[in-house]
Amino acid sequence: MPPHVFWWILAFVLVALELTTGTFYLLLYGVAAGAAGLVGWLGLGAEWQLLTAAAIAVAGTFALRRWRNPGTGGLGLQDLDIGQHVQVESWNEGRGQVRYRGTEWDAEAENPAVDPAKPLYIRAIRGTVLIVDN
Repeated sequence: MPPHVFWWILAFVLVALELTTGTFYLLLYGVAAGAAGLVGWLGLGAEWQLLTAAAIAVAGTFALRRWRNPGTGGLGLQDLDIGQHVQVESWNEGRGQVRYRGTEWDAEAENPAVDPAKPLYIRAIRGTVLIVDN
């Protein structure tokens, strides 16, 4: 069997497996294998096929991690909490407990003028502490 056929079979299997996981990583590796198959079909040697697959897989992994990682400037899961309303359970001098998404969270006031008697909203998240403000 020609090497490019092996790459295309591998690409098909990886893409098919991706349909069961939904992570996009296997899809990316499937694309890398498909590109290596194309390089093999064009007549380039095994080293070029491997280099193509590796380069696409590594570059794609870094790009996908950057896209999915909230710490790199993209929209993270915590960003979805910003602006959401919380209910005050207890409050004392700018710190307290609030109820959000069915559980109690530690909270800190964003500034000293926060009035816990008024509705509080999440402004930021620092670890497991919600930073809140009116």
